[in-house]
This record gives sequence, structure tokens and C-alpha cells, in this order.
Amino acid sequence: MTKKLIPGSEPVYFEGNSTGILFIHGFTSSPFEMKPLSKYLMKHKYTFSIPLLKGHGTSPGDLIDCRWYEWFEEVKEALFEMRKRCKKIIVIGQSTGASLALHLAAHYQVEGVAALAPALILKEKKLKLLPVAAMFRRYQNKPNGPDISDEEARKKAVTYDKTPLKTVRELLDLYKHLKVDLPDIYTPVLLIHSEQDHVVDIKGAEYIYEKISSEDKQFLKLKNSFHVLTLDKEKEIVYREIDNFVKRIAKQKP
Repeated sequence: MTKKLIPGSEPVYFEGNSTGILFIHGFTSSPFEMKPLSKYLMKHKYTFSIPLLKGHGTSPGDLIDCRWYEWFEEVKEALFEMRKRCKKIIVIGQSTGASLALHLAAHYQVEGVAALAPALILKEKKLKLLPVAAMFRRYQNKPNGPDISDEEARKKAVTYDKTPLKTVRELLDLYKHLKVDLPDIYTPVLLIHSEQDHVVDIKGAEYIYEKISSEDKQFLKLKNSFHVLTLDKEKEIVYREIDNFVKRIAKQKP
């Protein structure tokens, strides 16, 4: 039986021209956080894909038994499908979606990656206690909602209100794997991170910038946003920088 989706979390596919953009949403989130950015870029008539990752968009319980490599297989499949019609593909990810985007670039051909608040180092100080905590508690509540400074945007965001502790271990495994992969990334990369992010440490983005092998790499640091950059106060800056990044890559000769 098909599980009922939370309104706004539906996946999106739009067939446009030969430049494709693969969007990857974050952990406990949904395609909702990427849709405003996709609408902003729609004027260029790119081909878009915003898949809904396994365990997301329904209920937190569906995330408990998910594995990070299952999400990776989903985005890899989306990339392969897009490659059938697109000459160039740029992958745009938010948080863990950015980690998956970078991991994808380390193993498969993509023409560019925009990594928004890429997750490599989580700010939670109690992570060492996670294996024990997961034995006694299934979830960590998010009483204040997603990490967005804009109050109205925070209220409207389509995301889970609690995090399955067991699945956080999957995130840590992904980040550990990505750390080894970073020198294998040669594609152009745009990194954007906020200095006020309460979920992911900006030191992780700085580490990524130093370790990737890309000669074409940019790092934009924001000051007035929290974690979910596509929905927060400086989203117009984020949209504009990504727009310029994608347009530049789309115009480059193969």
C-alpha cells in the first residue's frame, strides 16, 4: 500500500532542455525545501528532478530502518535517468543532501555541485552517547521546528518534528565515508554555509573546501541565516549565486 505523503513533500520532475539539475533534500526534510529554488531557476527551462528520499515525507517511523546507501542508490538512479537526456548535470544538495551530492560527484560524472550547509560535522555534543541513547529512546523531538531564522518560513516548512536516533548513526557513517572521498572530487563546486548554523558545523564545509581536488571551487559564508538556506532570510542571495553558478557551467563547452 502506498503511504500517504505529507502535502508539499511530493517529488518533482520537469523535462526541459539539455541542462539538468538534480536536487537532493536534507535528512528528516522533503522536496519542499528545494521547490522555491527550482521555481527561481525555472526561467532557464532546465530539466529538474527533486526525488523524495526513502523514509521521508510520510512519518518519522518510516526513517528508522533506512540506510544511507539506500538514499545514495536513489539519487544515483535519478542521475542516471537524467543523463539519458541531459548533456550537463548540476547536483544541488541541502545538508545531508549536500553530502550525498558530493559523494555522487566522487564516484560518477556530474558537471557541478552546489553544496548548501554540507553535513560533515554535526554540532550535537552528545553524539558519543548516541549508541546508548538509541537503546532507550527512539526519537529526539524538535520542539522549535527546523533550524530556520525566518519565523514564517519555519512554520511553513514540510519536515518531521522529531528525529529517529537510530538513523543518526547512518548519517555519521555517510559523513565518515564522504571524508575519504573528498580528494576524488574534481568537478566545479559551490559551497554555501551560514556562520549561525545550529545543526551542522561550518568547520565541516571548510574542511571540504580544503580537501576536494576541484580547481574551480567557491565558498560563500552567510551571516543572517541558520541551517536551511533555501528557505531562510538570505535565500535570495543563495538563489542568485546558484543561478550564476549553473549558468556558467551550462555555457561551458564540453
